[in-house]
Amino acid sequence: MNRPSPKDPPLDALRGEIDEIDDTIHDLLKRRVTLANRISKAKRDAGVAGALLRPAREAAILRRLMARHDGPFPFPVVVRIWSEIMSATLFAEGNFAVSVFTVEAPGDEMRFTDLARAHFGAETLLLQAQTESGVLRAVRDGRASVGVLPVPADAMSGDVGVSAEPWWLTLAASDERRPMIVSRLPWLAGGRHPAGATSALVVTMAPPAPSGDDVSYVAVESSDTISRDRIRTALANTGIEMTGSVVWHDENGAPGRWQLIETDGFVDEEDARLGRFARQLGDDIGRIAVLGSYPRPPARHDEP
Repeated sequence: MNRPSPKDPPLDALRGEIDEIDDTIHDLLKRRVTLANRISKAKRDAGVAGALLRPAREAAILRRLMARHDGPFPFPVVVRIWSEIMSATLFAEGNFAVSVFTVEAPGDEMRFTDLARAHFGAETLLLQAQTESGVLRAVRDGRASVGVLPVPADAMSGDVGVSAEPWWLTLAASDERRPMIVSRLPWLAGGRHPAGATSALVVTMAPPAPSGDDVSYVAVESSDTISRDRIRTALANTGIEMTGSVVWHDENGAPGRWQLIETDGFVDEEDARLGRFARQLGDDIGRIAVLGSYPRPPARHDEP
């Protein structure tokens, strides 16, 4: 019969240490929720209603944890645990709900729902919407705190979920206060969740804040004669790097088009560079609408 060495702690002692750690984690979780309730009360006293998503703050925390992480515990699991904790905190702060676009194509119906569930937690209320405009209405009307929508793509791409008049155009052409892009899912690429390789953008009524490493979206109304390369050059002359674009034309043949520009770095509506960009292109440019920004997701912790 094999007996443990007297120099090694008995199994019961090791399990006792784990129990102490579990109790400490549980105590800290309860303390965190208590603080969240205090924050919620302070916001109500200040006239701020409901739970508020803070993607820039979340990204800063996760980047800090990633920088200090080591050992065999998988960092994607750390992200998943932290997401559940943050979602529970939002739930404690107020009525937090997520409106999710539901794709109608067979086999794809739940991919955005699965992605939202993986990020926003098991207990978060998910409201399914069969149209992109339905997601935007739910956020604008206050029935949902945030909305989850497909990453914009050209209508010619054949991507599932691309509508004849895309959701980003609805935002760009609106004269009213509108939802803005604040985050991209998943935060950590390559996670093993049911949504697989699906990506999505998150919108909310609160404007985004810079996180230090961001991607922005700017919608530009332009003439039919202006090319993507000309827009890219004009932006570069102002110090804005264009990293991608999506073009939309009116199917009824109306003149002009919209281009959705993806840029490197944080751009907001007060950015003076946009004025210089417009002056370079003159009458070839109409309306310019900043649709928001999101913290750039990092590569997997175990990837180079």
